[in-house]
Amino acid sequence: MNLNELAKAIDGEVVGDGAREVTGLAPLESAGATEVAFLVNPRYEKYMAATQAAGVIVAADYPAGDVTLIRCADPYFAFRQAMVLIHGFRSKPPVGTHRRAYVDQRASVAEGVSIAQFVTVSEGASVGAGTVLYPGVFVGPGATIGRECVLFPNVVIYDGCALGDRVTVHANSVIGEDGFGYATHDGAHHKIPQVGRVEIGDDVEIGAACAIDRATLGATRVGAGTKLSNQIAIGHGTRLGRCNLLVAQAGIAGSTTTGDYCAFAGQAGVVGHLRIGDFVRVGAQAGVTNDIPDRTEVWGTPAMPLSDARRRAVVGRHLPEMRERIRALDKELAELKRIVAAQRPQGGTD
Repeated sequence: MNLNELAKAIDGEVVGDGAREVTGLAPLESAGATEVAFLVNPRYEKYMAATQAAGVIVAADYPAGDVTLIRCADPYFAFRQAMVLIHGFRSKPPVGTHRRAYVDQRASVAEGVSIAQFVTVSEGASVGAGTVLYPGVFVGPGATIGRECVLFPNVVIYDGCALGDRVTVHANSVIGEDGFGYATHDGAHHKIPQVGRVEIGDDVEIGAACAIDRATLGATRVGAGTKLSNQIAIGHGTRLGRCNLLVAQAGIAGSTTTGDYCAFAGQAGVVGHLRIGDFVRVGAQAGVTNDIPDRTEVWGTPAMPLSDARRRAVVGRHLPEMRERIRALDKELAELKRIVAAQRPQGGTD
């Protein structure tokens, strides 16, 4: 296609040569003459002057220059639409059950399902129409998987857990393993049976090597539209709201509840039994130890309002200098005390 056709498809407007051919997308600094780039983060604007891209997707108010632009109201979403249009998503394996897969005769498998080699679908499990199970997937007894889900290699769904429709789970993630529950008695840790389950809402995506504990009682829940990056741990009985974002290595301990549209940056940690409000943003490596009200940004350990955390970070950079100044002031104060003491009259009280 050409830039004019692409712009029409992504609801953009061409400023420049709209007849240029488009064959793919590439980063701004390395795009070739038939590739489209995008600019959202201002730190990459320095590459605009030298880019060889056929066109650049930008915000609607971006000023015209030597480079052909595709102006869009939401440039990052427009880039996403262009990626779908030109490159598409990963192709799915053929529909059907591989001869080396095991599907229990008491399991329910809908039409249009792809089941690869070495997959196990256990007794009483249910797999919805259009779902894809890659090699090595295990679906436990009584587990339910909705329509058009994709489970990548070696995903494990424990017994009784439920996935909604259009759920994606990447390789080596585990859903429904026992929660970390023990009663310490007479110096020993005694395991508490974990008889709950995990319920995953529609349109959830779970990254690689994540672990979501089943509840001790009831259910651990992940709300519709929530997205988890890689190596994330969700404790037993936790309830994540709708459309949360959790970046790599974040962890949320048991029985914590989050609101809708919360974001947890990389390695953020949340202790158990807390209430996190709607639209909360937790900074990277923050340690959350208290409830957080709606629409609050926190950072630091322990986590605090973002403005306070920034001030603390600024002060922290100057601590070595402040330490030397305090030492110098201590010496000056000691000298002044010595001088005053030397000048004090003998036997005086002042």
